[in-house]
This record gives sequence, C-alpha cells and structure tokens, in this order.
Amino acid sequence: MKQSSLCSTALISLDIDRITKGLEVKCLGGKFHYFAELGSTNVHARTLAEQGAAQGEVVIAEAQTDGRGRLGRRWESPPGVNIYFSVILRPRLLPVHAPQITLMAAVALAETVAPLIEQAPVIKWPNDILVNGKKLAGVLSEAVCNPERINHVILGIGLNLNYRAVSMPAEIRRRATSVTDLTGNEIDRESVMIRLIQNLDRCYGELEECGFETLRPRWDKFFGLRGRRVRIENHEQVVTGRALGIDRNGALVVEDEFGELQNIYAGDVIPLES
Repeated sequence: MKQSSLCSTALISLDIDRITKGLEVKCLGGKFHYFAELGSTNVHARTLAEQGAAQGEVVIAEAQTDGRGRLGRRWESPPGVNIYFSVILRPRLLPVHAPQITLMAAVALAETVAPLIEQAPVIKWPNDILVNGKKLAGVLSEAVCNPERINHVILGIGLNLNYRAVSMPAEIRRRATSVTDLTGNEIDRESVMIRLIQNLDRCYGELEECGFETLRPRWDKFFGLRGRRVRIENHEQVVTGRALGIDRNGALVVEDEFGELQNIYAGDVIPLES
C-alpha cells in the first residue's frame, strides 16, 4: 500500500494522492515525502537514507531554495510549476557501475518527455536533457559506496514543465526551456510525474536485472553529440576531440586531437563548432 507523509506550511499544489494511486510500479514510489519548500530534495533524501529509509522512497518539493545540479551549479526551482524530486535507491550493483544510474535516469527522462513535445529530446552526457540546445531537465545522482557495495544512491531529478521563459531570469532564459514553452500548453504535472516514476521504475529494473547493455541502444538513440567536436573540462584537465559514444560502463569515448581514444568518466562537456 502506498504511503504519503505531507509536510507543508503552504497550500499543496501537487495531488500526491492522485500520483500514488495512479502508479503501477514494482520498486519505486512506495512512500512520498511532500514539502511545499525544501533547501534541496537530494539533501533531505540523503538524511532519510542515512536513517534507514527504504529503497524507492521519494522526496518531492514544490520549490527548492538551494537546488543544484552537477558540479555544484544552481538549479532554478520556482514554486508550483515544475517537478523536483529525489528517489532513494539501494541498487544491487557493483560500485564501479554506480555512474550507470545517471545514464539510466536520462533514458527514463527522455522517454517521458518525448511524447509531450514535437522536437526530439537530446541527452547531453551524462545527465542533461536538451531541446533545441536548451536544458529541459537534469539528473543529479550521489552515491555512497564502500569498496564492495553501494550503500545507497540519491537520484535527483528536475524537469521544467510550466516554467515560462517570460518568468525566467535573463541568464536562465538563454540556456533553459520548458515543456509549456515548447508546446504552448499548460502541462498536467501529476500525469507527467506518474509517467516519469513508472519509466524510472522500469529502467531501474532493467539495469539491475540485465545491466546497462540493455538500456544502451535507447541511450544511444537520444545521444546528441555523436560525431561532434567537444571540449571536456574536468578541473585543470581539458580534453578536446570528437565524441564517439559511451563504453559499456557509461564513460564518454572521445577521439582526441592526436587520434587516441580517451574514456571520460567525469567533466563538463562543451560542444564546439566542427
């Protein structure tokens, strides 16, 4: 039976009861922790995980005051228009395969938004969903491991649904978009949340049971940088070359300027003019 704990000081906008009743899942979404506002859903989910929360519990907020993405970048999180949530995972994967959870989530996100828009969503390795070169959604996964096993992973997702460009700060407007701006329609957030949790549940099950190779062709279908010249910046290390795809562990494979193949496990990917 699905459970829901409501923790809010303001009017609840998302219908959590409708979401929980609409889910058909095997693993995720067994319990929702709902907040009108949080600093970060990932931070709160990590606290719950450390206290022994079960796999599949979801922390969702109408707004975040300290939402963030990869590399510590701020994720703009205004109230009542988008989806911001984190899922507690306790995967049966080796620690070396923890990065595949981000790739799995990107597949689930792309497959969720594709039917909503005419333009094809694109995965920017490893964690962003772009449309027309602008960010529509992002994934932030944070794993706690020891050498033998993964203790837990906090999988955070932000998806711009009804955040209109006219409401965005100018800096955000240049690099972000939303489903409502792409379609001209107001989007039913509960329906999208149900579809997204179900897609995550299905893809996560495939990852655990069959490995990432099962998901890889679908990831490849959405990969937007194949054959493109890119620059990868990781602290003081910079690699420039042509993106070829990903290896079986999810590393980005780049042919550098000297014709050598480089496997990139972390970094910021910047597309370059060919």
